[in-house]
Amino acid sequence: MNILITGASGNLGSGLAEQLKPHHDVRLTDLAPMNADLPFYEADVREAGALDRACEGADVVIHTPAWHGIHLGTVTEQQFYELNVTGTFHMFQSAVKNRVRRVVWLSSMSVYGDDFYAYTKKLGEQLCQYYHDHHGIEVIMLRPADFTPYRTISHYGERLLHGGVDRRDVIQAVVKAVTCQSVFGAYHIERYDPFTDKQLEAYGESAVEAWENLYPGAKEVIENYDFQVPDQLHLRDLTKERQELGYEPIYNFGTFLQAFTKQGRIME
Repeated sequence: MNILITGASGNLGSGLAEQLKPHHDVRLTDLAPMNADLPFYEADVREAGALDRACEGADVVIHTPAWHGIHLGTVTEQQFYELNVTGTFHMFQSAVKNRVRRVVWLSSMSVYGDDFYAYTKKLGEQLCQYYHDHHGIEVIMLRPADFTPYRTISHYGERLLHGGVDRRDVIQAVVKAVTCQSVFGAYHIERYDPFTDKQLEAYGESAVEAWENLYPGAKEVIENYDFQVPDQLHLRDLTKERQELGYEPIYNFGTFLQAFTKQGRIME
């Protein structure tokens, strides 16, 4: 299968190329040249027709370029719109012109928010709906939780107590989306913590104890490193993601404890 990854030098795109190239013909595109052993097209998705050549013969486009919530306050609304919305529009135009069969589009859990970043993702998902309905492109929209690069290992661990998801799980979801049987849909890409109903009921009484009961050793790390824990948990049912996408989240605070704790100390 011929796959084009846009935004290939980014946090997600770089990992995707490594996962996909053993099994597919992968080509890359980004705003600036990058060192790669795969076919590369320099392109600015904000410009009309910029992806025309890169899309020639492609079966699937994985579209990743975007400003994110972490850029609010430093990136203008116009810049958000030009990359997140106009860039998506131009990508779809090139996909239609080249008869691309499927687009895997990176949305965000922030689509439920009300800041300008959230609105660009809502508009992007509407474009996905339009190009599926009117041009027949298969579109898989993925809504990952926060997987932006972490500052330290402890920052990564604390984020997994809140709304974070591991980058490797996001990469897994995108790879699954390339070949899944679904032809259109939006899927939440989040971590999974196997709390029982009883544990969830008791969570409000002592959040730290709830994490300790689920993952022995959690309390010591949480207290030693002054991790903030959420007052409430909002666990999403991932049945649809498992059944239609084949997504199986692997990483959570439990795997963090196993991989990054040694003799009671976090390995920075």
